[in-house]
Amino acid sequence: MRCGSGYRRRGAFCALAALVAPGPGLAAQQPEIYRFESGIELVSVPVAVISNDDAFITDLEASDFRILEDGVEQEILVFGAGLEESWVDLPPEEKEELSRRQVIGLLLDASGSMEQDMPLLQEAAIKFLNNIPRTEHLLVISFDESIWLSEYSSDDQRTIANRIYDIEADGWTALYDAVATFLDRVYDYDGRKTLAVFSDGEDSRSTLVFSEALDLVRLSDATIHSIHFGNRARHAQVFQNSRFLRAISDATGGSYELAGDLDQLDELYDRILDELYSQYSLGYVSTNTRRDGRYREIEVEVLRRDLRKAVVRARQGYYAPLDPPPPPPGRE
Repeated sequence: MRCGSGYRRRGAFCALAALVAPGPGLAAQQPEIYRFESGIELVSVPVAVISNDDAFITDLEASDFRILEDGVEQEILVFGAGLEESWVDLPPEEKEELSRRQVIGLLLDASGSMEQDMPLLQEAAIKFLNNIPRTEHLLVISFDESIWLSEYSSDDQRTIANRIYDIEADGWTALYDAVATFLDRVYDYDGRKTLAVFSDGEDSRSTLVFSEALDLVRLSDATIHSIHFGNRARHAQVFQNSRFLRAISDATGGSYELAGDLDQLDELYDRILDELYSQYSLGYVSTNTRRDGRYREIEVEVLRRDLRKAVVRARQGYYAPLDPPPPPPGRE
């Protein structure tokens, strides 16, 4: 990973790169921005719209949306709709065809604080694995203060299940670094990227701090769903430990759930996949032409009157492109 230019708070991430030896660095990427041969840069925003009865709304048109960047309305130039029917009801062959280019990660907290919840986490992860259709890239990451990453085809179900059941809870927790490791690994992969985080939310040993990890999440194009294990902890502790899990889900347009029983988690996994395939894709060219590397907030609104109370889940923002500084006088 090259650590010479780009992301302005890269010291901790470069140290992390040396520790886990990931692939191309997140530091220089702007994955929310797509540059075409004409030089136009398109900002792409996946959007899920959820009705009052908790169903995904799939019959909207481009004219039903309004998108704002830092409070300024943007023209929607690209629009794509997802499935009109529930993912759960599709025949298996259609699921496989749709899912082949998905990038899906399971991030499993194996630190000592998860010891009591480890059997539930393992069963929950296996259930999630069973719900995942065929995909080219399936990553399983377990972590305590160290990070272990394995990449599989979804055909390797038995191998992955054995890997999950072999996990033992021990050691400190490097949650922030583990999230960054996944994002770095899948940086240049094609396809939609989805990460499911199974953790109690504690972090006691990361190289990154909270704000640095959240900045890296904002730099990425992954959607993160957090499954929070913490039923045995005091309410105040659960609330404190949920901050990071909620923040990374909110920032990427994902979901946050407190882990319950296995039946409830099974329904949650179907819902995550349902959401993935019912999302709309909105694309616009920003009216802000400054290439200053600053974070820009995105707000998506649904204009249909009957959906004024619908929940809209979308990425909260992105980092603008950053031009390198001019060379000092007398140097080329």
